[in-house]
Amino acid sequence: MNLSFIRYFLAVAETASFTTAAERCHVTQPTLSAGIARLEEEIGARLFDRGRRAALTAAGHRLLPHARAMVEAWQLARTESRSTHRTRLLRVAIASTPPVPAALAWLASAQQRAGFEVEVSEGTADAVTDRWRRGRCDVALFPTRKPIDAANATSLWREPYVLAAATDHRVATRDRWSVKELADTPFVLRAACEAQDDAQRLFAAEGVRPRVVLSSADEERCAAAVAAGLGVSLMPRSLLRPGLISAEIREVALDRRVFLGWRADADNDLVQMLRDSALAHSWPGQRIGNARLAFAR
Repeated sequence: MNLSFIRYFLAVAETASFTTAAERCHVTQPTLSAGIARLEEEIGARLFDRGRRAALTAAGHRLLPHARAMVEAWQLARTESRSTHRTRLLRVAIASTPPVPAALAWLASAQQRAGFEVEVSEGTADAVTDRWRRGRCDVALFPTRKPIDAANATSLWREPYVLAAATDHRVATRDRWSVKELADTPFVLRAACEAQDDAQRLFAAEGVRPRVVLSSADEERCAAAVAAGLGVSLMPRSLLRPGLISAEIREVALDRRVFLGWRADADNDLVQMLRDSALAHSWPGQRIGNARLAFAR
């Protein structure tokens, strides 16, 4: 039985007109009539009284609910088949202050394993966190200094903020400094830093207001300025790179956690894979211990 004949039957039943039904089905009236005739032949009964208006016969009334169920079942099967074979689009929001190269490497590896398409957006830590809380992204990678207790998020690592300087900077001569000793030291201000306000309060409590030589939300620009020796900067340990060395500030003990969050109604299998791969990934901030970190140029 041709499914098109069932559609012709439903169109005539709903419009009570062979002409109107043919227009709805985008076929000629003879084609539609021939299809109805073939259907009647298969059923073994006349389906319409062909008068001024096409009226259903008793056999037509009996067939009507079955015909609708057949078309609905076909549409459902087609939708499910297309959904199964369609590549999943994953909307990923990544904050600007986690180590971006490592984040993109993790995402690319997960994409190869699960075969989804990806759409990456970025923003400040607060903006990405808000996007995650509102369910406006499928997955989010963001740092926070506030505790998060949610079923749809997991902590990937915890790390301190350190004083970063070029390896030939005077700060590189010691592994610990006080705020007052840094009073005349030029600073590169990471404008997107989520710990900036707390750090400024700690400096202000010691009566020190560092001189800022550069203020930028661009992490690459800030790191390049520090590596060039223009100034030092307070940054998470994971953002250290070749050409930089870390030291502690005695009065500034700040840290952060980096979280992976996902939509509460996200696909469980995909979420589990992303979570497991993120926890197993080698993130720069996961270095163990409080030893001083130095990188060769």
